[in-house]
Amino acid sequence: MSNMHQRITRRDLLKRSAAATAPLFIPASVLGRGGQKPPSERITVGIIGVGFQARGHLNLLIRHPDTKVLAVCDVDTNRRENAKHIAEEWYSADTSIGTYKGCAAYRDFRELIARPDIDAVLIGTPDHWHCIPAVEAVKAGKDVYCEKPLSLTIAEAKLMMDAVRKYNRVFQTGSQQRSDREFRVACEAVR
Repeated sequence: MSNMHQRITRRDLLKRSAAATAPLFIPASVLGRGGQKPPSERITVGIIGVGFQARGHLNLLIRHPDTKVLAVCDVDTNRRENAKHIAEEWYSADTSIGTYKGCAAYRDFRELIARPDIDAVLIGTPDHWHCIPAVEAVKAGKDVYCEKPLSLTIAEAKLMMDAVRKYNRVFQTGSQQRSDREFRVACEAVR
């Protein structure tokens, strides 16, 4: 029997119909059409400590097509809720990201780190509180961006370095402005 006369079962018809019409119902962002990033190519981020410096990072991250902020954490209720509001307001207006489930807000950083859907953690806590969340994030399989200074002691820095090596994670320390002309001129003036 030739292929033209092959009998099509109801199951085959349903499969073919579903495959043919799926692009009409699945958002372009899920498929990565129209220049939009599919969710599988976005880095999902949680931010621990959302004071002045980290809020600046939050505003950059929510606007970047390769990242999506899923959660924020701060012991200060006002900062935490403000950061959550900023993320939710931006993402709810951005139709390119598909379905948005909201930005979670935590008081305890361990809850944020425990989320399996977060790829990377930005640590913007006060200087004396970088080591513990950084090490715990790395242990949980998260990559980390940590504000400067990395640590207050050499021992803390070694703990972080050892964890990054042991768990094979990416770790970056923020060093914005270190190469700006104004800072170099100031350093030369002091020397």
